[in-house]
Amino acid sequence: MSEYIKRGAALSVLLVLVIGMGCLLTASTAAANPPGIPDGYSKVFQFNVIGYPEGQSYDGNCGNGRRIFVNRNTNNAKIRVSEEGVWQIADCDATQDKTAMLYTDMPAEYAVYVRILGMPGGHINICADTVTDYESGEHLCLLGEIDLTRGKGKSQFSIAPRAMFDEDLEDIMWKVQTNSQFRIVQFRVYEMP
Repeated sequence: MSEYIKRGAALSVLLVLVIGMGCLLTASTAAANPPGIPDGYSKVFQFNVIGYPEGQSYDGNCGNGRRIFVNRNTNNAKIRVSEEGVWQIADCDATQDKTAMLYTDMPAEYAVYVRILGMPGGHINICADTVTDYESGEHLCLLGEIDLTRGKGKSQFSIAPRAMFDEDLEDIMWKVQTNSQFRIVQFRVYEMP
């Protein structure tokens, strides 16, 4: 009888260890950042830029301050970036002739990551503070540029130029261009350790 008790106790201990390890693995997997974002970074804000179908009336649903809308196949949507002391979207409508408003806070303490999702072939170009070189006619993005095309397979995050979110520069203007296949770009703001 004592042999059965010893085996039962050993199996119980083993079962507890296996369950405990499973919980630890699950917890560590759930806390891990997506590919492309270093471990130890803590997400503080996220928002999406969404391609809105041309010809449809914009319904004004800003997704609790987590969405900005631009028209698909646009060549001149505008998003103004300014300092407010907190990351938030104050105006989400960059469709037609409107300008969306994104507030940022101390970008030197944060890293902003971006990835494109949606249909293969979808494209977005965001140029911060556009000027034209009068000699070449080339458009210059003085504070940085995000240029993404959706390929096949899993999309990964890449770092966005920090100057595009710099609150000290006051009222940065983004010029956004998309194609008809564009659907969505995700932005995630992480506090750096």
